[in-house]
Amino acid sequence: MKSIFSTLLTALLLITSLPNESIAHTKVTSTIPANEAVLKKSPEEIKLIFPEPLKITTLKLLDNEGNELTLDQDKSLNPVTEKIAFPPSLNAGTYRVIWRGISADGHPIKGQITFTISP
Repeated sequence: MKSIFSTLLTALLLITSLPNESIAHTKVTSTIPANEAVLKKSPEEIKLIFPEPLKITTLKLLDNEGNELTLDQDKSLNPVTEKIAFPPSLNAGTYRVIWRGISADGHPIKGQITFTISP
């Protein structure tokens, strides 16, 4: 009985000591525009805010048909806590911002947001 209890306790300690993915990888803390925002006009900027420095390797803006639109942005790989890009004037429709990066611990991470401009 003691060996079963000891084995279960060891397994429990091992499981709880494994890194939690939410702690191990940087997540975006906020965005401008906010995810799923409905805007009355084209945003002047797109901003991603992170809790710790991150190397952004990709930042794309796609229209509702999947066409990539040009973003004016700094494409350096210097770690940043804020990534800012400037879109062209956008018409009414739904847009998707896709980003990828490398966290301080070396793990690749990615995310996306969508926003809509009302007619």
